[in-house]
Amino acid sequence: GPLSLGAGYSYWNSNYQASLRGLYTFGQFTLGAYYQRNKNDQVLGGGHGNRNNFRLSGMYALNASEFHVNVGHAGKWSKVADSSATQWTLGYNYNLSKRTKVYTYYTKVDNKVGASYATGVNGADFSSFALGVRHNF
Repeated sequence: GPLSLGAGYSYWNSNYQASLRGLYTFGQFTLGAYYQRNKNDQVLGGGHGNRNNFRLSGMYALNASEFHVNVGHAGKWSKVADSSATQWTLGYNYNLSKRTKVYTYYTKVDNKVGASYATGVNGADFSSFALGVRHNF
């Protein structure tokens, strides 16, 4: 049917990740959501603490075209100051066949002072533009 649901959980050395996902398609629109809770309390080094993450996504399909938009937010770690980040992505796919598509997207990550997603440098923001062809064998 039009609804897809998922859940995941991992536990290792007193650290865990738990997540819930949902996807719903109605007509030419598809909406998705994701929520994750993390706990990172490494025995050595103190760990990062806890945080919440989420992502919302949408797609509109028109003939062979797909228009995508999503936003995700990695929450602040409870033991790391200013460690949150937000990612925005806009994308377009054109399906040449059932197995081949061309795509383009732009994504931007806004890191807070204590976050280094996609850069490895605290506080540095990241942006990327991509253009490509995907073929499933």
